[in-house]
Amino acid sequence: MKIKYLGTAAGEGIPALLCNCEICEKSRALGGKNLRARSQSLIDDILLIDMPPETYSNFHRYNIDLLDIRYWLITHTHSDHFYKDELAYTSNGVYAHHSDDWHGIDIYGSIDLKESLDKIINTEKHKKYMRYEPKLPFIKFTCNEYDITPLKANHGTENPFIYLIEKDGKTLLYAHDTGLFLEETLNYLKTSNLKLDLVSLDCTAGSMMDYHYPLHMCLGWNIKCRDELLANNLADQNTKFVLNHFSHNGTDVVYDDFRIVADKYGFITSYDGLEIEL
Repeated sequence: MKIKYLGTAAGEGIPALLCNCEICEKSRALGGKNLRARSQSLIDDILLIDMPPETYSNFHRYNIDLLDIRYWLITHTHSDHFYKDELAYTSNGVYAHHSDDWHGIDIYGSIDLKESLDKIINTEKHKKYMRYEPKLPFIKFTCNEYDITPLKANHGTENPFIYLIEKDGKTLLYAHDTGLFLEETLNYLKTSNLKLDLVSLDCTAGSMMDYHYPLHMCLGWNIKCRDELLANNLADQNTKFVLNHFSHNGTDVVYDDFRIVADKYGFITSYDGLEIEL
């Protein structure tokens, strides 16, 4: 299994619009890995996670064809992860023109998405190719080669998810956006008998050791999560821990600065375009 990080920022992006804070100015000046689009990831080139406003530009940036995507996971309804209006332009015969035998895309997420998707994907032809199936937390489902379990996230929408993704004996925990794990989510993990190969953790607040906002994480809370996973035999020395989803409101979140801090604690710092094989 392979993960590619297409975007790695929180809702404002880095640098943010109309912002000349120190983080944004330094990131703008340095360029390269210091420039972050809003968070989105791609698994094995066919399983896409989230739909930020940069989805269109990301496909050009990384030479990805949406027609090759088979499955789409949505974590929650905040617009930096679910920019729903973009789906209107996937309607075949109106805005898009693809062959009638195209496999289409299966979209998965919580019941929160249903009302929005029903308004946009509202013709029989559109529904044929863009198929939505709401899921429940802690209920594993299978799509093609993947076993996927939505877990409850600690975030600010009604039914936000983080995802366990399993394939060919490899397991990835994709934990964006969330604060410290909810007790029921941690209990599910403890009873899963899984060994996590990669854990992607929210690090919105950067190198802070504590954070006033409970619905995202900081480096100190990432350390706490890792320690808990290790203590419960869910991870070991071979597990890759990646920190992702950075906000310009955080501390030391310029990539060149944060990577030095993260390296000291044994974490991988994400950047747009990072690819990791499990």
